Amino acid sequence: MKTKRSYSIAWKIAAIIIIVACIIYANNLRNESEVKGVNITIDYDGRDTLVTANHIEKIIFSKIPNINIMTIEDIDRKQIASIVKSNPFIGRCNVSTSIKGTVQVNAVQRVPIVRVVCTGKQFYLDNNGYYMPTSKISSQNVIIASGTIKGKVSDTIDFSSMDTTNSNISDIHKIYYLVTYILNHEDLANMFDQVYVCKDGDIELVPKIGNHTIVIGDIDNLDSKFEKLLAVYKGGFGNNGWNKYKKINLKYKNQVVCTKK
Repeated sequence: MKTKRSYSIAWKIAAIIIIVACIIYANNLRNESEVKGVNITIDYDGRDTLVTANHIEKIIFSKIPNINIMTIEDIDRKQIASIVKSNPFIGRCNVSTSIKGTVQVNAVQRVPIVRVVCTGKQFYLDNNGYYMPTSKISSQNVIIASGTIKGKVSDTIDFSSMDTTNSNISDIHKIYYLVTYILNHEDLANMFDQVYVCKDGDIELVPKIGNHTIVIGDIDNLDSKFEKLLAVYKGGFGNNGWNKYKKINLKYKNQVVCTKK
């Protein structure tokens, strides 16, 4: 019995050694093989294309022109991922290599949530607050923000530390906060076409339905303001109320001021 058990253990150890040796051999074989090509896939998550795989490939080859004559061992995957992510339309990127010598680049396109139009310039903000330029390939069907928009655009907006009661917050921050709030609430997500910043700093919303504007004021107390708006829509307007008013003002506490046409 002991002999059989010893043979069994020995075979298991031998099998493990063989498997490890095969893995090491395959890994060495892959590392020594030349790059056979670069394959790029971009996850658009069902949205319009802002950047193509061909464009990303050109960026990679402009930075690493000899990539096709390199060995897999010489490929710096972090470097390639960094190059790809330098494109403002790309949010995440993962780079891997195959035993056949293919460099696989898997990228994810950023998700724009608002198009900002100010001082003759247009750009997007994505769902993480990152600046995105407009694309020559296509435009995105998102909320448009315009008006007297003040404040500089940085590479990123630190949404987590933003104090909505601070009067010194830039209009860009306020727009991002407001649009994010709207998109995160099912009852509001498909309700608005535009955000407009007035000269006095008040923020207005233009709904998709109805010929009226909604005055938000500042971005404080949004829960209360939108609760009032939904109450007016569901109960106050009735069947013909859409056409009676040109403005719905929500900025005053505990009241809704509707201005008739």
